[in-house]
Amino acid sequence: MTKPHILFALLAMHWPLAAAEPRECYAAGVDDWDKGLQIGAVFIILAVSLVGVLLPILCKHTKWLSISPRVINTGKFFGAGVILATAFIHMLGESMETLKDECLDAHMGDFDSWPGALAMMAVLAMHLLEHILSARFAKKKTEDIDSMLYDSESEKDTGHTHGPVLGHTKKLSTYILELGIALHSVIIGMTLAVTGSGFRVLLAAIACHQFFEGVALGTRIAELEFPANGLLLRVANALMFAVTTPVGQVIGICIRQSFAPRDPSSLMVMGVLDSLSAGILIYSAVVGLLVEEFGAAEFHASPRWLRVLYFAAMYLGCATMSLIGKWA
Repeated sequence: MTKPHILFALLAMHWPLAAAEPRECYAAGVDDWDKGLQIGAVFIILAVSLVGVLLPILCKHTKWLSISPRVINTGKFFGAGVILATAFIHMLGESMETLKDECLDAHMGDFDSWPGALAMMAVLAMHLLEHILSARFAKKKTEDIDSMLYDSESEKDTGHTHGPVLGHTKKLSTYILELGIALHSVIIGMTLAVTGSGFRVLLAAIACHQFFEGVALGTRIAELEFPANGLLLRVANALMFAVTTPVGQVIGICIRQSFAPRDPSSLMVMGVLDSLSAGILIYSAVVGLLVEEFGAAEFHASPRWLRVLYFAAMYLGCATMSLIGKWA
C-alpha cells in the first residue's frame, strides 16, 4: 500500500474495506497532467485569495486605498451567497456523489443518507460549541466588568456589558466560518491538483470562488475587535485563509502519481470531509452571515435601495456559484 493510501486509511479510522471492488477502483495516476501549469496554479490561487481577503482589511487600515464601505459590503453579501452555494451545491453535492460511488458499495452500510446526516451533525456540533463558548465568555466578561467598573447595583443594570459579549460572539462565528472554509479549501486544492483534462476551466472557477469567498471572510475579519489597531492579527487571520487552498494543491501535486481517486478509503475520507465542511459552512452562512448581517441594526437603518442592493448581491452570489458548479 502506498503512503497516500496509508494516510487515507488512517484518516478513515481503519474502516473495513472489502476486497471485491473492480480493478478501476484502485487505478492511480492522472492523465493529461501538466506539471508547469499545476505549479503556476498554486501561485495564481494564492494571489487571488490574498487579494480577496486582504482588500477589506487594507481598506480599513489605509487612507490611500479608499473604497466606499457600501462597495465592500456589497462584495461581502455577494460572498455570503457564494459561501452558501458552495455548501449546498459543491460540498454537499460532491459528498452525495462520492459516498454513493459504486466502489464504496457496502462499505458504509445500507444507510444512503450519510451526506445529509453528517452535515446535520456538523451544524449541531457548531451550534453547541458556539453556545458553550459564548455562555462561558458572557459570564466571565460580565463578572469582570461588574467587579472593575461598577460600584452600585443601579450601575450594574445599565446593560453596558452587551457590547463586548456581542463582539466576542461575532469573533467566534467568524472563526467557525474560517474553519469550515479551511476544510473545504484543502479539499478543492487537492481536487485541482489531481485534475488533468478540464484543468483550465476548473482553475478559473476556483479562482473566482476564492476571490469572493475571501472578500466575505475579509470583511468579517476587518470588523472584529482586536487590541490596538489589530492590523497584524487581521492579516494573520487572512493569511490562514489564503494558504489553505495552495496547501491542498501542493498535497495533490505530491501524491498525484499514486493517488487513486476511487479507492474506497479515499472516497470515504473525501466524502466525509465534504459533508462536515458543508454542515459547517451552512451553519456559518445562515447564522453568521445571513441572520447576523441582515439582522444588524446598521442594516435596517440603511436606505431601502441599499438593502435591496445587498439582497440582490447575495442572491447573485448564490446564482453565480451555483452556475460555476457546472464546471467545478
